[in-house]
Formats: sequence, C-alpha cells, structure tokens
Amino acid sequence: MDKPTHIIIFESMAKHIRFLEDELYNRAYKDIERLEVENERLKGRCLDFWLEIANYVNNDMCRSAIARAKAENRRPHRRWRAKQ
Repeated sequence: MDKPTHIIIFESMAKHIRFLEDELYNRAYKDIERLEVENERLKGRCLDFWLEIANYVNNDMCRSAIARAKAENRRPHRRWRAKQ
C-alpha cells in the first residue's frame, strides 16, 4: 500500500526541517563558543589596560609629589628675628 503523495512530501519536509534545525543549532553552538573565547580574551585585555592606566596615574602622582617636595625645599624660608 503506497502512501499518498502529500504525506510523503510532508515527511520529507519534516526530515529536512529537522536537519536544518540540527545544522543551525550546531553552527550557533560553535559561534557561541567562539564568542565566549573572544569575550574572555577581551576581558583580559581590558584588565591589562586598566592596570596600565592605574600604573601611569600612580607614577604621575609620585612624580608630582616629588616635584612639590623639591619646590618646597627650593623656596626661601622666612627668618623671624626677635627685635631687641
């Protein structure tokens, strides 16, 4: 007993849709894995940049503190003398 043509077409379409869903899932899963790896790499680079900026700011603060200390040492001090 042969199946009607429309049932054969529907079964074929269902099989093809399942195949496409599997392919889409596999490709999406690979893309998600790739994006997670890229995200971790970018997080590492972001942290490196933050540390570099913090190091620069720290060095700049130290340089300005040293410059202020040197400027105060060069400034002439007032000498108070008691009048007699």
